[in-house]
Amino acid sequence: MKRFDEVVQSLPEKDEHKKSQEYKKLSPKMKEAVDNIFSIMDSKPSDFLNTFEKTIKDSAKKFKVKEKDLLKYFEREMLGM
Repeated sequence: MKRFDEVVQSLPEKDEHKKSQEYKKLSPKMKEAVDNIFSIMDSKPSDFLNTFEKTIKDSAKKFKVKEKDLLKYFEREMLGM
């Protein structure tokens, strides 16, 4: 199992996440939630590690998707890399 900081370092660059097969499989709401998470990560990279769980929770609530589905998406992205 990878550590969280290793996972974050392997995340794709800005908008590159939209090219992945996992992203393309998402519903429009999930895509919006994932895009929101990436935009927050890009705007505050130093704070992102400390607020990842809260960001996931807030995005899930804002876009009315399940928190566990967002976490599964990130998990699948990391396993696919």
